[in-house]
Amino acid sequence: MDELGFRRIDAREFQWLYELVRDSFHDVVVRQLGNWDDDRERALFDRKWRDDNCVRIVLLGNVRIGAVRQEQRASYDWLDQILIAAEHRGKGYGTALVRSFVSDARARCRPLRLRVLHENHRARHFYERLGFVEVEKLDNHCLMQAE
Repeated sequence: MDELGFRRIDAREFQWLYELVRDSFHDVVVRQLGNWDDDRERALFDRKWRDDNCVRIVLLGNVRIGAVRQEQRASYDWLDQILIAAEHRGKGYGTALVRSFVSDARARCRPLRLRVLHENHRARHFYERLGFVEVEKLDNHCLMQAE
């Protein structure tokens, strides 16, 4: 597998990033909430992704293949979202990224937490396969953690 890397997001990439979010979450949001309300989702996107201190573009060589939003909180690391473009899914890049985040958190004796929409069964299975366990059931999500 080629080397994965990161870089900061450029302000001109936010439309691409919103389209990546929509492509990644549209179907599961419709299953869980009944519809995709573009105004609601755009407002959520703006609140979550505009803090570019937490956002990194995922690169395969020089090719932009995804994005990640991650931060270090007081007592744990938080993997808010990881997105891989459709044409790059199923090739092990998401797995490699999550494993590296878990390894980094473990090296610092910190758990890595994330949350998954209840209807996102594929993502939940993906994270369970990588050692995450449910630690709390929230209204719309399950909170998962890797030690």
